[in-house]
Amino acid sequence: MPKKSTAVCRAGPIKLMYDATLLKELMTTAGERAMNYYRRVTPTLKANNTYVTDADLDVQAFLKTELERRFPDDGLIGEEHDLVKEAAPGGRYWIIDPIDGTASFARGVPIWGIAVGLFSQSEALAGFFYTPTNGDFYHSTSEGQVFRNGLPVSIGSPDPVSSQAVMLAWPKWYQAFNISPTYPGKTRSLGSTIAHICYVATGSADVALIPRSQVWDLAAGLALLLHNGGVLECVDGTAVSIEQLIKDRQVQQAMLAGRPDVVRQYREWLTPIS
Repeated sequence: MPKKSTAVCRAGPIKLMYDATLLKELMTTAGERAMNYYRRVTPTLKANNTYVTDADLDVQAFLKTELERRFPDDGLIGEEHDLVKEAAPGGRYWIIDPIDGTASFARGVPIWGIAVGLFSQSEALAGFFYTPTNGDFYHSTSEGQVFRNGLPVSIGSPDPVSSQAVMLAWPKWYQAFNISPTYPGKTRSLGSTIAHICYVATGSADVALIPRSQVWDLAAGLALLLHNGGVLECVDGTAVSIEQLIKDRQVQQAMLAGRPDVVRQYREWLTPIS
């Protein structure tokens, strides 16, 4: 297994005080609520030109209520309705994306999930991601391990120069970047940023190319990635600072997620389009 990253964007063991079994129960229940809407919902466009559905609102309201009840001193950040409850100084934030992959959810495509990250103001403490359509549950532990469905998983040892290498990316990545003709692998877009990061963190893909994103689009997957020795860096090589991410609630540049050596290789292959 690769060494833990010492980059600015790092996982942390402090102030955990949570029960992974409880989080699984909450997210499973949230998933059941979401499935009541799946393939039965009409999305609406928000001001930022992204979709929202009744499922997003229902799941976020449920998780907000349950997390506030169990962790009243913690802060909350959620995608819908600009949900922000500030943490006490030095406190923790539960960061909620009620449906990551809403466009896929709304069209009946099965790759979407419910995401919760637990962060201090400078560290990624834990990540949880549940995909109700196939029952996969990803989570990290206070010991730094990452699990999928109760079994430990690693980031693996991808070979980026293999013809079977896989880069996951957002649908219109080709409008922002050219990729070298020497790149030997494949590119896939699955419709969920956190799923992309989870698949990289657990060895199912080599790297994820991520557009500029809000904190809830990153948090759960980022914690899993960091706990498994991966990194999240801007394509220009700038480290992503968790402290800045929590403060700004966003990253304004495209990013690469993966093992440090793999991220370096893909950075060489990608050229921004002016």
